[in-house]
Amino acid sequence: MSFSDQYIQILGAYGTKFSGFGTSAFLLNDSNTIDAGNLLKPLKERSVQIEHIWMTHSHLDHISDIAFILDNYYAKREKTLHIHGLPPTIKAIRKHFLNDLIWPDFSTIPMHNSTKMCIEYHEIEFDQSYQIGDGETLRPFKTDHTVPSCGYVYKKDQRGILITADTYSIERPLEILEGDTSIKAAVIECSFPSSMEKLAKDSKHLTPKLLFEMLEDVKRRDFTLYINHIKPIFYNKMVEEIMQMRGEWEPIILQDEDFLKY
Repeated sequence: MSFSDQYIQILGAYGTKFSGFGTSAFLLNDSNTIDAGNLLKPLKERSVQIEHIWMTHSHLDHISDIAFILDNYYAKREKTLHIHGLPPTIKAIRKHFLNDLIWPDFSTIPMHNSTKMCIEYHEIEFDQSYQIGDGETLRPFKTDHTVPSCGYVYKKDQRGILITADTYSIERPLEILEGDTSIKAAVIECSFPSSMEKLAKDSKHLTPKLLFEMLEDVKRRDFTLYINHIKPIFYNKMVEEIMQMRGEWEPIILQDEDFLKY
């Protein structure tokens, strides 16, 4: 599959790590990803080419492989790894993760054959458009999670895909979808079975029941609906519920290394 086509690749599709299940990461082009929950396994040495990681929020299932692509490929990297995120996300990663206690602070470590540091951090703003390639843009929007968080609208050649990342309310994503018909696909999280609605609400995630109730009033139906972030231990139950509750929607449940058309 070529990135000249209208595709991106999901590197990690699930809401927690489990045998055979990777956590959140999307490959937009050869050098840009959204999140870093599962980079090494699908990309292997291609991880060296990643130059920009656009964070949705600071939870471990979205940040973990930042540590390991630097550790494994330190001697082969020739370019700084740029971490982009909301100010609270950057602060959390620097203070609680890459802090010389949990893992080395790579922002103070020069690359193997350069005086430039291994990592640089960049703060982003909601609803600001960022150029990430020829005809490619990425725009963060606010989402509803337990920590400051964002989803992204990725566009290439005037076609787009919306990725919610972790969220409880999808009011803002649906508002964006309704107002922009160039967005041809949406990836919406759905983490827990409907019987666990209280946990979903408390942890700011969705169930199939909540998701399809929120989708009832959507006027647009001309986009592909993808679902990700299922907790693997509930996978079979979740698939069953999604198929029962989908109504007229034809959702595609994502798996690691799937290609997403938009």
